[in-house]
Amino acid sequence: MRLEELVDTVTRIRATPKRSEKVQLLATVLRQTRGQEIALAAAYLSGSLPQGKIGVGWSVIQRSLSDGPATGEPLDLLEVDRIFQQVAGEQGPGSTERRIAMLARLFARAEPVQRQFLSRLLVGELRQGALEGLVVEAIAKASGQPLALVRQAAMFAEIGDVARAALEEGASGLARFSLRLFVPVAPMLASSADAVDEVMNRLPEAAFEYKLDGARIQVHKGGQDVRIFTRQLQDVTERLPDIVSWTRMLPVREAVLDGEALALRPDGRPQPFQVTMRRFGRVKDVEALRAEIPLSPFMFDILSVDGESVIGHSYQERAQLLAQVAPGGMLPRLITADPDQARRFFVQALEAGHEGVMAKSLTAPYTAGQRGFQWFKLKEASTLDLVVLAAEWGNGRREGWLSNLHLGARDPASGQYIMLGKTFKGLTDDLLAWQTEQLLSLETHRDAVTVYVKPALVVEIAYSDIQESPRYPAGLALRFARVKRYRPDKTPEQADTIQTVSERFQRQRM
Repeated sequence: MRLEELVDTVTRIRATPKRSEKVQLLATVLRQTRGQEIALAAAYLSGSLPQGKIGVGWSVIQRSLSDGPATGEPLDLLEVDRIFQQVAGEQGPGSTERRIAMLARLFARAEPVQRQFLSRLLVGELRQGALEGLVVEAIAKASGQPLALVRQAAMFAEIGDVARAALEEGASGLARFSLRLFVPVAPMLASSADAVDEVMNRLPEAAFEYKLDGARIQVHKGGQDVRIFTRQLQDVTERLPDIVSWTRMLPVREAVLDGEALALRPDGRPQPFQVTMRRFGRVKDVEALRAEIPLSPFMFDILSVDGESVIGHSYQERAQLLAQVAPGGMLPRLITADPDQARRFFVQALEAGHEGVMAKSLTAPYTAGQRGFQWFKLKEASTLDLVVLAAEWGNGRREGWLSNLHLGARDPASGQYIMLGKTFKGLTDDLLAWQTEQLLSLETHRDAVTVYVKPALVVEIAYSDIQESPRYPAGLALRFARVKRYRPDKTPEQADTIQTVSERFQRQRM
């Protein structure tokens, strides 16, 4: 299949607000693919790469892009995948320049609309409305298989593999995908909530647990063999010998557990997120780093025990089983229908140095890789008043609006604004329309996806914490940033400074 056919489908998907029409368009394009093209089309339409992250950011993209029409032979999906695989394999000195050269040749053969599609696909910002939930429905429609069967398979495999199995093998192919020891599955995800009352309107009685700011881990035990996987399903077993030793002591032959690893201070309070994450990087001396930053395991769910999958059991049943399997590694928990008790528990979590709490339905099964309204996360967000420096055009439902904001903090010494990151979260339709009109009136220049503006609008941004980031000029970035409100009462000169941001970052580390 040619790339232009896939991108044309994406354009048509963006043009219709009807879910049924989106699914029909996706199903049609999947039926037109064969072999490995099926997997590639499903992955690309979901906004993902089979290779995962391949070391390409916006700076590399910008240096690779060219203007003008396409030249050379049209691209097909297999060739795009081959080039992405080569880019992913580049390592060592000069690898960035080699990646740029490869992508420049790729972009030169693509029309402008295809370049935009590929660029956003590469950096994980392809939000065209055809995300994985729609693609799962389209796979069922294209293959004639029950939607429930496809959804179940998608819990345990990459969407491309599921698509190919469904279209080529039908039910027998989908049956291969199930929970298996030492094969990681995508973790169950939580929706955000702003208050306890919001949660309890959906979950009249819920289990509340401390929400840790650690590293999500999935632990597989088979006898003395142990494998540990990250949220992105990367095998990090060799980097976490302390978690391996803890797992081997569990009183079961086989188990799959879900939880977090967290670095603690001597007083038992949590270390900053980035301290924990140092244990997950590649280092020469794992034991030395283990001695410097020991990790503690905290488990909050169990997916199987002694060869029996329990993901279909209720949360309450799984929690009771977890208490038998890993009693020493469980999180503090409160089951209540009383909002006042839940609020006190939330304050207790914050006073212990944690992010907040998770609230979980007592009756919900474990839905791997899915985000719904069975789990909620409640955090106490900090805020900063920042200046909008630019905005990127939206996609899908946000087509035609300026959406993804570039945020900056003021530097009093130079009078400039230092970029700290981007966010498109927290924006209602009314706010999108208003900010598009305002930002276009402040435009200074633009490129294919971004409108740059005079630093005039101040926006209040909620965030979870501040982390080091080589991606932005200040070396810092906001984590989980979202728009809370605009501040017309403030001038840019009254916005928070980069010194304020730096001071908050230092306090996090104390």
